[in-house]
Amino acid sequence: MGNTLSYCGALVKDQDHDRFLITLMMPHDRYEALFALFAFNHEIAKTREVVSETQLGLIRLQWWRDQLANIYGGGEVPEHEILQPLSKAIKDHNLTQEYFDRLIYAREFDLEDVLPASVEGLLNYADFTSTPLMKLALQILGEDNPESMAVQPVSVNYALMGIIRAVPFFAGQHRCLLPENLMQKYGVKKLYELKPQGDLPGLIRELSAEFVPDLKPPHKFLKLSNALARMYCKQARACRFDPFHPRLRLPLPFKALRLYFSQFF
Repeated sequence: MGNTLSYCGALVKDQDHDRFLITLMMPHDRYEALFALFAFNHEIAKTREVVSETQLGLIRLQWWRDQLANIYGGGEVPEHEILQPLSKAIKDHNLTQEYFDRLIYAREFDLEDVLPASVEGLLNYADFTSTPLMKLALQILGEDNPESMAVQPVSVNYALMGIIRAVPFFAGQHRCLLPENLMQKYGVKKLYELKPQGDLPGLIRELSAEFVPDLKPPHKFLKLSNALARMYCKQARACRFDPFHPRLRLPLPFKALRLYFSQFF
């Protein structure tokens, strides 16, 4: 990687720091491919934030879909800070196009501005937005058949804790991903006033119970991802499941060191 981060590396470090840390614990020769993958994921994930109309968001996602189709079709890749290294990663590691398509399709849900109807709906969203990404990362790391690995439960754990921690961030964007049935059960509205309502901790406590604590992932990448999600789950518990608790806005103490040692246990 050298002393200077690539464009994708710098983007991931700034916008997706947890995956940046996990990448640094992978083989050095896979850094840039992983950075390109995670930079792409950030670009499609932020679509809802950067467009003012649903149609514009669909156009933006379709642009990425078209560019990927062009890469897989052997077309000339335009000069672009993410497309160029992503194209190299796709060709070097024979990445599955279907996983990219699933990620883009999942992000169309963000544009609908509807709440998941139930916990099951939220877990499906966590699955669709995270599992294909982890499968692509595993392919970059040399796993030819990620379907044979326990990717889904790790992906859902990771995404679920990310959604819980992002409740205040989403509220600031007038977005909410909490299940509609639980919001009614606990008397919680859409939180756009950026403060707790009803029994929000009770809702988060019940949602956190969906975290699967006893997973034993077979791959280092999955193990580190799950370990990080477990740390955040413990942090939420320590903050009494209040997503607006000030401690949740602070970095985990000794996060990188704890993440490094987690691979040995």
